Amino acid sequence: MVKNTKGGSSHKKFARKHSGGGARINNLRASQDVSEVYAIVTKMLGNGMFHCHCIDVKVRLGHIRGKFSYRTGKRDNMVQVGKWVLIGLREWDTSDSSSCISKQNEKFSQCDLLEVYTDTDKQRLKETVNQNWSILESNDITKITSGITSESESIVFATDQDYEREILIQEIKSSTANKITLNVEDIEEEEVNFDDI
Repeated sequence: MVKNTKGGSSHKKFARKHSGGGARINNLRASQDVSEVYAIVTKMLGNGMFHCHCIDVKVRLGHIRGKFSYRTGKRDNMVQVGKWVLIGLREWDTSDSSSCISKQNEKFSQCDLLEVYTDTDKQRLKETVNQNWSILESNDITKITSGITSESESIVFATDQDYEREILIQEIKSSTANKITLNVEDIEEEEVNFDDI
């Protein structure tokens, strides 16, 4: 706590929100225990929960702790689809997905959110921590392009007239269409009497 040495009406400017702490300490939090696992957020469920695909190839139900649920002025701790996170496993949780009878009754093992990584933190993790990061990169929903391989196959909005015009242009360009050439020299010019008009 910041000590108020002046007292009186100027005491409010010594509040914790005004003193120091403007710059974020940029320490990279890595996994320190076996129960701390790296994951990628695949689906936001609401009510402070999300599905995450972990580096040990399991899908878990994550809970957003109070530290991350409030707007603290930092955009770094926003949990979104495609973000890399560090989660803490609940060792006391006994739900096992193999004991479920059907897909509808499937229960995911639960975990708690410990850290949200930014894009620069992702690069630092790849350089410093020796893990199989291809598992997280392959499950990134934001980078999957739904089968579109090039810009020519992208979605085009057009009317029926536009389609007919494209078909006519393709027929003209194709070699199967008969081409008619008209020589200008063969046409005789007629004299036009402007009085008749």
